[in-house]
Amino acid sequence: MNNKKWTMSSLTRDDWDFSCYKKLPSSAISRIYLWEMDRDLGSGKGPFAKDPANKKWLTSLSKEKTHTILPNAPVVSSSGTSHKTRGGDALAASGSNTLHVFQVNWNCSQAELVEAFSDWLEFGHGTPYVTFPTNTRGRPRQQYTMLEKLTIHRFHKVGYSGGPKFFRENKKDAFRRNLKRINWTLAQREMNLHFKHRTKELSRLSKAAGKNWKSFLY
Repeated sequence: MNNKKWTMSSLTRDDWDFSCYKKLPSSAISRIYLWEMDRDLGSGKGPFAKDPANKKWLTSLSKEKTHTILPNAPVVSSSGTSHKTRGGDALAASGSNTLHVFQVNWNCSQAELVEAFSDWLEFGHGTPYVTFPTNTRGRPRQQYTMLEKLTIHRFHKVGYSGGPKFFRENKKDAFRRNLKRINWTLAQREMNLHFKHRTKELSRLSKAAGKNWKSFLY
């Protein structure tokens, strides 16, 4: 992967301050987190909220009372028939939701079905998207905390270790000051693991598609 090289001059506030996303639903934060992770892996894109399509999506999301996100993917049957959502709207070609058809052998036990689905998630789903990591640490254990850990990762890349110097220099900034509650060593270890898993996923997708993941994901 062509990992992005962060420097003090290139790391702008839009790259590390995710406080504007704090009140978004978990599904929305998951999408933002994946976009920002792929930036570090060389997607070539800028901050999530700076992308015109993402701006439009965030605006529409803020207007939704229930924050319901409909399935959002091209779905065509073997006969060429285009499927639609239950509400009648055509499925769009972008987003992080996909539809899948499963054949279930109901003679299997519940434990066997759960194990089979877990294996499918881990090895055989064949989509550009990975489930949000479950092996996360922090208080609270939520998606937003992972955005904060991504911030820690980026500050770590420009030379900060999370020691007293960082918090002394940034004591007046609420978002950066709040990072003190997170163990930086454990957060960096966790982020390295997530980047490793995402790198393998993107490599698999590139191999299956026969082209670089950036060309069809972004």
